[in-house]
Amino acid sequence: NLSDSVSSKITAMHVTKNSLIVFKTRGIFLIKGDPVNGFFSQTLTTDIGCESQETVNEVPGLGIVFLSNDGVYVLEGALENTGSQTRFVKLSQTLRSIFKRVNVEYARKFRSVVYQRDREYWLSVCLDSETVPSTILKFSYECGAWSIYENFMTAGMVTTPDERGYLYSAGPSTDGTIAAK
Repeated sequence: NLSDSVSSKITAMHVTKNSLIVFKTRGIFLIKGDPVNGFFSQTLTTDIGCESQETVNEVPGLGIVFLSNDGVYVLEGALENTGSQTRFVKLSQTLRSIFKRVNVEYARKFRSVVYQRDREYWLSVCLDSETVPSTILKFSYECGAWSIYENFMTAGMVTTPDERGYLYSAGPSTDGTIAAK
């Protein structure tokens, strides 16, 4: 049972080592199970949620990063009984003015990727009245700083799983199809 007082819809799910994290627009839940007791849910928070599955990524040494309606958060901790506290930290605190302009109405079009080669979390967003993401927010998880790239229309991003770790992005073309960059 993933009910909460707001009854918001499920927006994302993320598999971890021994559990499933379920994100709603207003709430985050942990699903666990064992052979004796079966499956059960645990409420992690009903104060924040996730706007899009495509913004959820596990960032090495940091935790699970995702976009909420008021910024980017990280879910830290082991999600296990290991003594490591599970908590939410707002990563985008220094980008308050940008996040006032993020158009979350189009969050289903936002994309993110972990670019391990440069140790960055990339997030494409729509600003103001835009309907196609054209701004990239990059978070360097090595130094903890944000950078912003504008006029970078993105419909998709992916990194190669090999040792080269290339990042490829695709943007909308004039005929409505996807064009690789």
